Amino acid sequence: MDSNKSNFFNDKNILVFGLGKSGLSALDKLSVISKSISAVDNNPNFILPEEYSKLSENDNINFFIGSSDDLISKLLSDTDLIILSPGVSMNLPFIKKAVRKKIKIWSELELAWYFMDENQKQKTIAITGTNGKTTVTSLIGKILNDFGLKAQTCGNIGNPLLNTLKIKSYLNSKYLNEARYADDLIRVMEVSSFQLENTYAFNPHVAIILNITNDHIDRHKSMANYANIKFKISQNQTEDDYLIVNTDDKCILKFLKKANFQKELKSDLIRFSLTGKKADEIYYKNEKIKYCFAGFTGNISIKGMNLIGNHNISNVMSAVGAVKIFNTDDLSIENSVKSFTALPHRLEYIGRINSIKCFNDSKATNPDATIKALEHFKKEVTLILGGLDKGMDFKSMIPILNKKVLNLILIGSCKESLYKTFSESPHDYKIYKVTTLEEAVNKGFEITEKNNSFLLSPACASMDMFKDYKDRGEQFKKLVLAREIIKC
Repeated sequence: MDSNKSNFFNDKNILVFGLGKSGLSALDKLSVISKSISAVDNNPNFILPEEYSKLSENDNINFFIGSSDDLISKLLSDTDLIILSPGVSMNLPFIKKAVRKKIKIWSELELAWYFMDENQKQKTIAITGTNGKTTVTSLIGKILNDFGLKAQTCGNIGNPLLNTLKIKSYLNSKYLNEARYADDLIRVMEVSSFQLENTYAFNPHVAIILNITNDHIDRHKSMANYANIKFKISQNQTEDDYLIVNTDDKCILKFLKKANFQKELKSDLIRFSLTGKKADEIYYKNEKIKYCFAGFTGNISIKGMNLIGNHNISNVMSAVGAVKIFNTDDLSIENSVKSFTALPHRLEYIGRINSIKCFNDSKATNPDATIKALEHFKKEVTLILGGLDKGMDFKSMIPILNKKVLNLILIGSCKESLYKTFSESPHDYKIYKVTTLEEAVNKGFEITEKNNSFLLSPACASMDMFKDYKDRGEQFKKLVLAREIIKC
């Protein structure tokens, strides 16, 4: 790490708010180079994970666990920089106060970018979008590694970008020398809107925007603001960089047509589409992904790939665009794509149980994700829907529910509002309300006819009833697999 960059923090009092993976990583790295750090988490039951427990011995760190808003606000008087967890809203009173006081607020992503050198920055791929980020991030990582390049997935996928850098820290007094920190490492980053919100210099060499649909409106207040935050991924790109976008997405297409965006965009724009519009550099035709951009021309057969649904064809197209920029071979890409399997909780086929096909799509936390899942099915679905509403518009689901669903089972804190929305619209499916996931599964097996499909695709967040979407999906699978599985 450049000593000048380290010196920037020597006289700084830093407040790290939110002690999840990214916050703890920032705390560890900054504690050896900063004047002092206030480590804050408003969860009164927070306990330092075992691997970070030694941080409590560092005299440079003061922990404030479950602290009141008043106490946190008082900390701002001595704060020069805030590192904000992506899960913490900018709408909180003390954050608004920090903005008024003109205190810098960075995400862990921005902090990591500050420490990276130009060679590292040129070997970066960043993926954002409402849906599909984890799938595309994982697929790109696999393609690059299968081809023999060194790639590390990181970011919102669960591995902070900071953890891929060779930086001295309190827990590791020497530079880390594992192979994953090699100079030729390609960092493949999943990037959420929450992370992008507090970035300013972040500038990935290859940026991908998969889609922008109704989600997180409770935090971002409007679709226009949400879209602006997503497009921050490209705001610092130069003519040497690449922006890969999905022109089948109405919101993205609208943004691309903005005069100020066209004027300000400096990177090489690469468009992909299922429909193969004339202007698109990557498109799908006859079970092949065809591409022609930046001196690269060719096609990739995806016949027989394990991923299902048109949305996954779009995901593969975006991945092809990114990996070709790193000179990967077509045959190697094809083999990697065909051997890639769906990630857990993403339209995951569980099995045929009592002659019913069962699918776990717990990662569908917004209406568009559920719409895309339902497009894969015939008029045969018993659907479990509901959870914690994030201020989303569920009316967009009405056409697809009528086209694909026979039975709708509503759960979660927003089940009453969902019931009102769907029962008052013309519909030809039966609607049921239940209290627990176990009731939903029991009802599903009771009402689903043989050879039809039973799908958990909630279109909502999970935190009203579960730890997270993974917990929800695992509980669903456990309840389903408790019954006799009949192999297809």
